[in-house]
Amino acid sequence: MIRAAFALASALIAAPLALAASAQTPEGYAARWPLQLPAGASLARLPLPADVLTQAQTADLRDLRVFNAAGQPVPLALDRSSAETSASAPAAVELPALPILADPQTAAGGGTGLSLRIDENQGGRVVRLDVPPPAAAASSPPAPAALLGVLIDAREQKTALQAIELEADWPAARPFTFRLHASGDLRQWQPLGEVTAYRGADGAVLAPAQVALGGATLPARYLRVTWDAAAAPDAVQVRGARLVPQPPQATPARVAVPLALPEGAARDPRVLEWRLPFATPVAALDIRVAGPAALVPVRVLARQQREQPWTLLGRHVVFSLTQGGQTQRSPALELGQAAWREWRVEADAASPGFTEPPQVTAWLAPAQLVFVASGAPPFTLAVGRADAPAVYLPLGSLMPGYEPGAQTKLPAASLAMPAASAAVPTTAAGAQRDTRSWILWAILLAGVLALGGMAWVLARQLGRSPPHALDRE
Repeated sequence: MIRAAFALASALIAAPLALAASAQTPEGYAARWPLQLPAGASLARLPLPADVLTQAQTADLRDLRVFNAAGQPVPLALDRSSAETSASAPAAVELPALPILADPQTAAGGGTGLSLRIDENQGGRVVRLDVPPPAAAASSPPAPAALLGVLIDAREQKTALQAIELEADWPAARPFTFRLHASGDLRQWQPLGEVTAYRGADGAVLAPAQVALGGATLPARYLRVTWDAAAAPDAVQVRGARLVPQPPQATPARVAVPLALPEGAARDPRVLEWRLPFATPVAALDIRVAGPAALVPVRVLARQQREQPWTLLGRHVVFSLTQGGQTQRSPALELGQAAWREWRVEADAASPGFTEPPQVTAWLAPAQLVFVASGAPPFTLAVGRADAPAVYLPLGSLMPGYEPGAQTKLPAASLAMPAASAAVPTTAAGAQRDTRSWILWAILLAGVLALGGMAWVLARQLGRSPPHALDRE
Protein backbone atom coordinates (compact mmCIF):
# COMPACT_ATOMS: atom_id res chain seq x y z
CA MET A 1 0.00 0.00 0.00
CA ILE A 2 2.84 2.36 0.81
CA ARG A 3 4.49 1.58 -2.50
CA ALA A 4 1.26 2.33 -4.34
CA ALA A 5 0.83 5.60 -2.48
CA PHE A 6 4.39 6.64 -3.22
CA ALA A 7 3.89 5.68 -6.87
CA LEU A 8 0.77 7.83 -7.07
CA ALA A 9 2.55 10.77 -5.43
CA SER A 10 5.46 10.41 -7.82
CA ALA A 11 3.07 10.37 -10.76
CA LEU A 12 1.39 13.54 -9.51
CA ILE A 13 4.78 15.25 -9.22
CA ALA A 14 5.90 14.04 -12.63
CA ALA A 15 2.68 15.01 -14.41
CA PRO A 16 3.37 18.78 -14.54
CA LEU A 17 6.93 18.06 -15.63
CA ALA A 18 5.66 15.85 -18.44
CA LEU A 19 3.19 18.52 -19.52
CA ALA A 20 5.94 21.13 -19.61
CA ALA A 21 8.17 18.82 -21.64
CA SER A 22 5.39 18.13 -24.17
CA ALA A 23 5.09 21.88 -24.77
CA GLN A 24 8.52 21.72 -26.39
CA THR A 25 7.52 19.15 -29.01
CA PRO A 26 5.20 19.53 -32.02
CA GLU A 27 3.01 16.66 -30.82
CA GLY A 28 1.99 18.69 -27.77
CA TYR A 29 -0.08 21.11 -29.87
CA ALA A 30 -3.53 20.63 -31.36
CA ALA A 31 -2.78 21.82 -34.91
CA ARG A 32 0.38 21.59 -37.04
CA TRP A 33 1.27 22.62 -40.61
CA PRO A 34 4.38 22.15 -42.78
CA LEU A 35 6.22 25.42 -43.25
CA GLN A 36 7.74 26.46 -46.57
CA LEU A 37 10.67 28.88 -46.41
CA PRO A 38 12.16 30.98 -49.23
CA ALA A 39 15.41 29.57 -50.57
CA GLY A 40 18.44 30.69 -48.59
CA ALA A 41 16.42 32.54 -45.93
CA SER A 42 17.77 32.28 -42.39
CA LEU A 43 15.42 34.96 -41.02
CA ALA A 44 11.84 35.02 -42.25
CA ARG A 45 8.37 36.25 -41.40
CA LEU A 46 5.09 34.36 -41.49
CA PRO A 47 1.78 36.29 -41.76
CA LEU A 48 -0.76 34.29 -39.78
CA PRO A 49 -3.89 33.30 -41.76
CA ALA A 50 -7.34 32.70 -40.33
CA ASP A 51 -6.72 28.94 -40.07
CA VAL A 52 -3.94 29.56 -37.57
CA LEU A 53 -5.57 32.37 -35.61
CA THR A 54 -8.73 30.28 -35.10
CA GLN A 55 -6.66 27.49 -33.50
CA ALA A 56 -4.91 29.62 -30.88
CA GLN A 57 -5.93 28.89 -27.29
CA THR A 58 -4.27 31.91 -25.67
CA ALA A 59 -5.33 35.54 -26.01
CA ASP A 60 -1.74 36.75 -26.45
CA LEU A 61 -0.96 34.03 -29.05
CA ARG A 62 1.85 32.63 -26.92
CA ASP A 63 0.96 29.08 -27.97
CA LEU A 64 2.55 29.49 -31.40
CA ARG A 65 5.76 27.59 -32.10
CA VAL A 66 8.04 26.83 -35.05
CA PHE A 67 9.92 23.52 -34.85
CA ASN A 68 12.78 22.26 -37.03
CA ALA A 69 13.26 18.70 -38.32
CA ALA A 70 14.74 17.60 -34.98
CA GLY A 71 11.63 18.75 -33.13
CA GLN A 72 13.43 21.69 -31.54
CA PRO A 73 11.73 25.10 -31.20
CA VAL A 74 13.45 27.94 -33.03
CA PRO A 75 13.82 31.55 -31.78
CA LEU A 76 10.82 33.65 -32.78
CA ALA A 77 9.04 36.94 -32.09
CA LEU A 78 5.42 38.04 -32.49
CA ASP A 79 4.79 41.14 -34.59
CA ARG A 80 1.36 42.77 -34.46
CA SER A 81 2.29 46.00 -36.26
CA SER A 82 3.73 44.89 -39.58
CA ALA A 83 0.67 43.30 -41.17
CA GLU A 84 -0.82 46.62 -42.22
CA THR A 85 -1.79 48.18 -45.50
CA SER A 86 -1.92 51.85 -46.37
CA ALA A 87 -3.41 53.59 -49.36
CA SER A 88 -1.12 55.59 -51.62
CA ALA A 89 -0.82 59.24 -50.65
CA PRO A 90 -2.65 61.65 -52.98
CA ALA A 91 -0.51 63.95 -55.08
CA ALA A 92 0.21 67.50 -54.01
CA VAL A 93 -1.87 70.27 -55.61
CA GLU A 94 -0.24 73.28 -57.27
CA LEU A 95 -2.28 76.51 -57.09
CA PRO A 96 -1.36 79.89 -58.62
CA ALA A 97 -1.06 83.08 -56.59
CA LEU A 98 -3.17 86.16 -57.41
CA PRO A 99 -1.76 89.57 -56.42
CA ILE A 100 -3.48 91.71 -53.78
CA LEU A 101 -3.03 95.33 -54.87
CA ALA A 102 -3.68 98.64 -53.09
CA ASP A 103 -2.73 102.28 -53.61
CA PRO A 104 0.59 103.32 -52.01
CA GLN A 105 -1.03 105.67 -49.49
CA THR A 106 -3.25 102.90 -48.09
CA ALA A 107 -0.31 100.53 -47.93
CA ALA A 108 1.94 103.10 -46.28
CA GLY A 109 -0.77 103.98 -43.77
CA GLY A 110 -0.93 100.45 -42.50
CA GLY A 111 -4.06 99.31 -44.37
CA THR A 112 -4.77 95.69 -43.78
CA GLY A 113 -6.66 94.93 -46.98
CA LEU A 114 -9.28 92.83 -45.25
CA SER A 115 -12.01 93.79 -47.73
CA LEU A 116 -11.12 92.39 -51.15
CA ARG A 117 -12.66 91.89 -54.55
CA ILE A 118 -11.67 89.75 -57.51
CA ASP A 119 -11.71 91.25 -61.00
CA GLU A 120 -11.96 88.65 -63.76
CA ASN A 121 -11.42 89.35 -67.45
CA GLN A 122 -9.89 87.71 -70.46
CA GLY A 123 -6.43 88.49 -69.21
CA GLY A 124 -6.93 86.67 -65.91
CA ARG A 125 -7.98 87.54 -62.39
CA VAL A 126 -6.69 90.33 -60.15
CA VAL A 127 -7.54 90.81 -56.49
CA ARG A 128 -7.97 94.42 -55.33
CA LEU A 129 -8.67 96.18 -52.06
CA ASP A 130 -12.20 97.51 -51.63
CA VAL A 131 -11.28 100.76 -49.80
CA PRO A 132 -12.38 104.39 -50.11
CA PRO A 133 -10.38 106.55 -52.52
CA PRO A 134 -7.46 108.49 -51.01
CA ALA A 135 -7.97 112.11 -50.02
CA ALA A 136 -5.29 113.36 -52.41
CA ALA A 137 -5.51 116.38 -54.72
CA ALA A 138 -7.37 115.79 -57.95
CA SER A 139 -4.47 117.16 -59.96
CA SER A 140 -2.05 114.56 -58.57
CA PRO A 141 -1.08 111.82 -61.02
CA PRO A 142 -2.24 108.28 -60.06
CA ALA A 143 0.40 106.32 -58.18
CA PRO A 144 1.21 102.72 -59.07
CA ALA A 145 -0.56 100.06 -57.05
CA ALA A 146 1.32 98.49 -54.15
CA LEU A 147 1.55 94.74 -53.58
CA LEU A 148 0.20 93.81 -50.15
CA GLY A 149 0.15 90.05 -50.54
CA VAL A 150 -1.25 87.27 -52.66
CA LEU A 151 -4.54 85.36 -52.73
CA ILE A 152 -4.84 81.62 -53.43
CA ASP A 153 -8.16 80.13 -54.47
CA ALA A 154 -8.40 76.82 -52.58
CA ARG A 155 -12.18 76.48 -52.60
CA GLU A 156 -12.13 73.20 -54.50
CA GLN A 157 -9.70 71.49 -52.12
CA LYS A 158 -11.53 69.28 -49.62
CA THR A 159 -8.81 66.86 -48.49
CA ALA A 160 -6.94 67.11 -45.19
CA LEU A 161 -3.66 68.98 -45.60
CA GLN A 162 -0.35 68.30 -43.96
CA ALA A 163 1.28 71.59 -45.00
CA ILE A 164 1.28 74.45 -47.48
CA GLU A 165 4.56 75.18 -49.25
CA LEU A 166 5.01 78.60 -50.82
CA GLU A 167 6.78 78.92 -54.14
CA ALA A 168 8.39 82.26 -53.44
CA ASP A 169 11.50 84.40 -53.54
CA TRP A 170 12.36 86.69 -50.64
CA PRO A 171 15.31 88.77 -49.43
CA ALA A 172 18.42 86.69 -48.85
CA ALA A 173 20.68 86.51 -45.81
CA ARG A 174 17.99 87.46 -43.27
CA PRO A 175 14.99 85.72 -41.68
CA PHE A 176 11.75 86.55 -43.45
CA THR A 177 8.26 85.89 -42.11
CA PHE A 178 5.18 84.86 -44.11
CA ARG A 179 1.68 84.86 -42.58
CA LEU A 180 -1.19 82.70 -43.79
CA HIS A 181 -4.93 83.41 -43.30
CA ALA A 182 -8.12 81.76 -44.59
CA SER A 183 -11.54 83.14 -45.41
CA GLY A 184 -14.76 82.03 -47.02
CA ASP A 185 -16.04 85.48 -48.02
CA LEU A 186 -12.87 87.62 -48.40
CA ARG A 187 -13.99 89.76 -45.46
CA GLN A 188 -13.57 87.68 -42.31
CA TRP A 189 -10.10 86.11 -42.00
CA GLN A 190 -8.83 83.44 -39.63
CA PRO A 191 -5.10 82.92 -39.04
CA LEU A 192 -3.73 79.53 -40.14
CA GLY A 193 -0.14 80.05 -39.11
CA GLU A 194 3.09 81.75 -39.97
CA VAL A 195 6.58 80.66 -40.90
CA THR A 196 9.98 82.31 -40.83
CA ALA A 197 11.99 81.34 -43.90
CA TYR A 198 15.66 81.91 -44.64
CA ARG A 199 17.78 81.96 -47.78
CA GLY A 200 21.53 82.12 -47.72
CA ALA A 201 23.55 84.72 -49.59
CA ASP A 202 24.07 82.20 -52.38
CA GLY A 203 20.30 81.69 -52.74
CA ALA A 204 20.18 78.26 -51.09
CA VAL A 205 17.03 77.76 -49.02
CA LEU A 206 17.97 76.69 -45.50
CA ALA A 207 14.50 77.13 -43.94
CA PRO A 208 11.64 76.70 -46.47
CA ALA A 209 8.47 78.76 -46.49
CA GLN A 210 6.24 75.93 -45.33
CA VAL A 211 3.30 76.26 -42.95
CA ALA A 212 2.30 73.02 -41.18
CA LEU A 213 -1.45 72.43 -40.94
CA GLY A 214 -1.51 69.06 -39.18
CA GLY A 215 -4.42 67.55 -41.14
CA ALA A 216 -6.67 70.62 -41.28
CA THR A 217 -9.23 70.89 -44.06
CA LEU A 218 -10.01 74.08 -46.01
CA PRO A 219 -13.44 73.58 -47.61
CA ALA A 220 -14.56 76.57 -49.71
CA ARG A 221 -11.74 78.78 -48.49
CA TYR A 222 -9.48 81.44 -49.93
CA LEU A 223 -5.93 81.68 -48.64
CA ARG A 224 -4.16 84.96 -48.10
CA VAL A 225 -0.38 85.23 -47.80
CA THR A 226 1.23 88.39 -46.44
CA TRP A 227 4.77 89.25 -45.36
CA ASP A 228 6.95 91.90 -43.82
CA ALA A 229 5.88 95.36 -45.01
CA ALA A 230 9.46 96.68 -44.75
CA ALA A 231 10.53 94.70 -47.79
CA ALA A 232 10.96 96.47 -51.12
CA PRO A 233 8.04 95.96 -53.56
CA ASP A 234 10.10 93.83 -55.91
CA ALA A 235 11.97 91.95 -53.18
CA VAL A 236 9.21 89.35 -52.63
CA GLN A 237 7.62 87.23 -55.29
CA VAL A 238 5.05 84.55 -54.41
CA ARG A 239 4.30 82.58 -57.56
CA GLY A 240 1.96 80.03 -56.03
CA ALA A 241 1.37 77.48 -53.29
CA ARG A 242 1.77 73.73 -53.11
CA LEU A 243 -0.85 71.98 -50.98
CA VAL A 244 0.58 68.80 -49.47
CA PRO A 245 -2.19 66.30 -48.49
CA GLN A 246 -2.08 64.53 -45.17
CA PRO A 247 -0.61 61.01 -45.59
CA PRO A 248 -3.29 58.36 -45.05
CA GLN A 249 -3.16 56.50 -41.80
CA ALA A 250 -2.09 52.90 -41.99
CA THR A 251 -5.10 50.65 -41.46
CA PRO A 252 -4.76 47.11 -40.19
CA ALA A 253 -5.55 44.39 -42.69
CA ARG A 254 -7.93 42.52 -40.42
CA VAL A 255 -8.65 38.84 -40.90
CA ALA A 256 -12.30 37.95 -41.54
CA VAL A 257 -13.58 34.81 -39.81
CA PRO A 258 -17.18 33.86 -40.71
CA LEU A 259 -18.84 32.00 -37.84
CA ALA A 260 -21.23 29.07 -38.15
CA LEU A 261 -23.65 29.46 -35.24
CA PRO A 262 -24.64 26.26 -33.42
CA GLU A 263 -28.01 24.67 -33.97
CA GLY A 264 -30.62 26.32 -31.80
CA ALA A 265 -28.57 29.51 -31.39
CA ALA A 266 -31.47 31.52 -32.81
CA ARG A 267 -34.25 29.53 -31.20
CA ASP A 268 -35.20 32.68 -29.34
CA PRO A 269 -35.63 35.38 -32.02
CA ARG A 270 -34.24 37.98 -29.63
CA VAL A 271 -31.16 36.12 -28.34
CA LEU A 272 -28.11 34.63 -30.07
CA GLU A 273 -25.48 32.72 -28.10
CA TRP A 274 -22.34 30.84 -29.11
CA ARG A 275 -18.90 29.82 -27.86
CA LEU A 276 -15.77 30.42 -29.93
CA PRO A 277 -13.31 27.56 -30.40
CA PHE A 278 -10.34 29.97 -30.21
CA ALA A 279 -8.99 32.55 -27.76
CA THR A 280 -7.67 35.07 -30.30
CA PRO A 281 -9.12 38.52 -29.45
CA VAL A 282 -11.94 39.78 -31.66
CA ALA A 283 -11.33 43.31 -32.95
CA ALA A 284 -14.81 43.81 -34.42
CA LEU A 285 -18.05 41.88 -34.78
CA ASP A 286 -20.10 42.14 -37.97
CA ILE A 287 -23.76 41.09 -37.72
CA ARG A 288 -25.72 41.06 -40.97
CA VAL A 289 -29.46 40.57 -40.92
CA ALA A 290 -31.31 38.89 -43.76
CA GLY A 291 -33.78 40.65 -46.00
CA PRO A 292 -33.85 43.97 -47.86
CA ALA A 293 -35.51 45.87 -45.01
CA ALA A 294 -34.57 45.08 -41.42
CA LEU A 295 -33.41 47.08 -38.39
CA VAL A 296 -32.68 45.58 -34.98
CA PRO A 297 -31.10 47.44 -32.02
CA VAL A 298 -28.93 44.96 -30.13
CA ARG A 299 -26.68 44.59 -27.11
CA VAL A 300 -23.46 42.55 -27.37
CA LEU A 301 -22.30 40.73 -24.25
CA ALA A 302 -19.54 38.24 -23.52
CA ARG A 303 -17.97 36.08 -20.82
CA GLN A 304 -15.17 33.56 -20.48
CA GLN A 305 -17.21 30.61 -19.16
CA ARG A 306 -20.70 29.86 -17.94
CA GLU A 307 -19.83 30.34 -14.27
CA GLN A 308 -19.25 34.04 -14.94
CA PRO A 309 -21.89 36.75 -15.46
CA TRP A 310 -22.31 38.37 -18.87
CA THR A 311 -20.34 41.57 -19.50
CA LEU A 312 -21.81 44.28 -21.73
CA LEU A 313 -19.36 45.16 -24.53
CA GLY A 314 -21.47 47.62 -26.49
CA ARG A 315 -24.75 48.59 -28.10
CA HIS A 316 -25.31 48.55 -31.83
CA VAL A 317 -28.02 48.96 -34.45
CA VAL A 318 -28.00 46.20 -37.05
CA PHE A 319 -29.78 47.18 -40.24
CA SER A 320 -30.21 46.34 -43.91
CA LEU A 321 -32.05 49.07 -45.82
CA THR A 322 -32.67 49.46 -49.55
CA GLN A 323 -33.07 52.89 -51.08
CA GLY A 324 -32.75 53.91 -54.70
CA GLY A 325 -31.89 50.37 -55.71
CA GLN A 326 -28.88 50.27 -53.35
CA THR A 327 -28.67 48.29 -50.12
CA GLN A 328 -27.00 49.84 -47.10
CA ARG A 329 -25.83 47.63 -44.25
CA SER A 330 -24.70 48.46 -40.75
CA PRO A 331 -20.94 48.57 -40.12
CA ALA A 332 -19.16 46.19 -37.79
CA LEU A 333 -19.18 46.91 -34.07
CA GLU A 334 -15.66 47.89 -32.99
CA LEU A 335 -14.53 46.02 -29.86
CA GLY A 336 -10.84 46.85 -29.54
CA GLN A 337 -9.28 43.56 -28.43
CA ALA A 338 -12.10 41.50 -26.92
CA ALA A 339 -10.59 38.21 -25.73
CA TRP A 340 -13.82 36.42 -24.78
CA ARG A 341 -14.92 32.85 -25.46
CA GLU A 342 -18.71 33.00 -25.04
CA TRP A 343 -20.86 35.61 -26.79
CA ARG A 344 -24.44 36.76 -26.55
CA VAL A 345 -26.39 39.16 -28.79
CA GLU A 346 -29.68 40.45 -27.39
CA ALA A 347 -32.22 42.24 -29.57
CA ASP A 348 -34.13 45.15 -28.11
CA ALA A 349 -37.37 44.11 -26.45
CA ALA A 350 -39.35 46.62 -28.53
CA SER A 351 -38.11 45.08 -31.81
CA PRO A 352 -39.36 41.87 -33.43
CA GLY A 353 -35.87 40.42 -33.15
CA PHE A 354 -34.25 38.29 -35.84
CA THR A 355 -36.75 36.76 -38.23
CA GLU A 356 -33.89 34.65 -39.64
CA PRO A 357 -30.50 33.80 -38.15
CA PRO A 358 -28.07 36.58 -39.09
CA GLN A 359 -24.61 36.13 -40.58
CA VAL A 360 -21.94 36.78 -37.96
CA THR A 361 -18.31 37.51 -38.86
CA ALA A 362 -15.51 38.01 -36.35
CA TRP A 363 -12.72 40.34 -37.49
CA LEU A 364 -9.34 39.48 -35.99
CA ALA A 365 -6.36 41.80 -35.71
CA PRO A 366 -3.47 40.79 -37.97
CA ALA A 367 -0.26 39.27 -36.64
CA GLN A 368 2.85 37.59 -37.99
CA LEU A 369 5.77 35.58 -36.67
CA VAL A 370 9.39 36.55 -37.22
CA PHE A 371 11.69 33.57 -36.64
CA VAL A 372 15.21 32.31 -37.16
CA ALA A 373 15.35 29.19 -39.35
CA SER A 374 17.86 27.42 -37.10
CA GLY A 375 18.45 23.73 -37.56
CA ALA A 376 17.66 21.48 -40.49
CA PRO A 377 14.43 21.65 -42.48
CA PRO A 378 11.59 20.84 -42.80
CA PHE A 379 10.02 23.28 -40.36
CA THR A 380 6.62 22.94 -38.70
CA LEU A 381 4.24 25.54 -37.33
CA ALA A 382 2.34 24.38 -34.25
CA VAL A 383 -0.51 26.08 -32.38
CA GLY A 384 -3.24 25.19 -29.91
CA ARG A 385 -2.17 24.74 -26.30
CA ALA A 386 -3.79 26.67 -23.45
CA ASP A 387 -0.93 26.13 -20.96
CA ALA A 388 1.92 26.99 -23.32
CA PRO A 389 4.53 29.27 -21.72
CA ALA A 390 5.59 32.54 -23.34
CA VAL A 391 8.76 32.21 -25.43
CA TYR A 392 8.63 35.29 -27.67
CA LEU A 393 11.77 37.40 -27.97
CA PRO A 394 11.94 41.13 -28.77
CA LEU A 395 12.21 41.89 -32.48
CA GLY A 396 15.45 43.78 -31.86
CA SER A 397 17.13 40.63 -30.53
CA LEU A 398 16.38 38.72 -33.75
CA MET A 399 17.30 41.50 -36.19
CA PRO A 400 20.68 43.24 -35.63
CA GLY A 401 20.37 46.99 -36.10
CA TYR A 402 16.60 46.76 -36.00
CA GLU A 403 14.58 49.79 -37.08
CA PRO A 404 10.77 50.05 -36.90
CA GLY A 405 9.22 48.48 -39.97
CA ALA A 406 12.33 46.53 -40.97
CA GLN A 407 10.49 43.22 -40.43
CA THR A 408 8.20 43.95 -43.38
CA LYS A 409 11.19 43.61 -45.73
CA LEU A 410 12.02 40.06 -44.62
CA PRO A 411 11.23 37.18 -47.00
CA ALA A 412 7.81 35.69 -46.30
CA ALA A 413 7.29 32.03 -45.46
CA SER A 414 4.06 30.20 -46.25
CA LEU A 415 2.03 27.28 -44.95
CA ALA A 416 1.03 24.18 -46.86
CA MET A 417 -2.58 23.80 -45.77
CA PRO A 418 -5.84 22.69 -47.36
CA ALA A 419 -8.46 25.20 -48.42
CA ALA A 420 -10.19 26.79 -45.46
CA SER A 421 -13.81 25.95 -44.73
CA ALA A 422 -16.53 28.50 -45.41
CA ALA A 423 -17.13 29.23 -41.72
CA VAL A 424 -15.63 28.34 -38.35
CA PRO A 425 -18.03 26.11 -36.39
CA THR A 426 -19.00 27.30 -32.92
CA THR A 427 -20.59 25.48 -30.01
CA ALA A 428 -23.44 26.33 -27.68
CA ALA A 429 -22.60 28.83 -24.95
CA GLY A 430 -22.42 27.32 -21.46
CA ALA A 431 -21.99 23.77 -22.73
CA GLN A 432 -18.31 23.59 -21.84
CA ARG A 433 -16.55 24.23 -18.60
CA ASP A 434 -12.99 25.40 -18.21
CA THR A 435 -10.86 22.29 -18.85
CA ARG A 436 -7.92 23.67 -16.91
CA SER A 437 -10.05 24.03 -13.79
CA TRP A 438 -11.15 20.40 -14.04
CA ILE A 439 -7.55 19.24 -14.44
CA LEU A 440 -6.38 21.24 -11.42
CA TRP A 441 -9.22 19.94 -9.28
CA ALA A 442 -8.50 16.35 -10.38
CA ILE A 443 -4.80 16.68 -9.53
CA LEU A 444 -5.64 18.22 -6.15
CA LEU A 445 -8.16 15.48 -5.33
CA ALA A 446 -5.72 12.74 -6.35
CA GLY A 447 -3.04 14.29 -4.15
CA VAL A 448 -5.38 14.41 -1.16
CA LEU A 449 -6.32 10.74 -1.69
CA ALA A 450 -2.66 9.73 -1.96
CA LEU A 451 -1.73 11.54 1.24
CA GLY A 452 -4.75 10.07 3.02
CA GLY A 453 -3.81 6.55 1.92
CA MET A 454 -0.25 6.98 3.14
CA ALA A 455 -1.49 8.29 6.50
CA TRP A 456 -3.91 5.35 6.89
CA VAL A 457 -1.17 2.75 6.15
CA LEU A 458 1.27 4.37 8.58
CA ALA A 459 -1.39 4.54 11.26
CA ARG A 460 -2.14 0.83 10.94
CA GLN A 461 1.53 -0.13 11.11
CA LEU A 462 2.14 2.01 14.19
CA GLY A 463 -0.88 0.48 15.97
CA ARG A 464 0.16 -3.16 15.29
CA SER A 465 2.19 -4.96 18.01
CA PRO A 466 5.62 -6.37 17.04
CA PRO A 467 5.29 -10.18 16.45
CA HIS A 468 8.59 -11.11 18.18
CA ALA A 469 7.54 -9.49 21.45
CA LEU A 470 4.53 -11.85 21.73
CA ASP A 471 6.75 -14.93 21.19
CA ARG A 472 9.11 -13.94 24.02
CA GLU A 473 6.26 -13.70 26.47
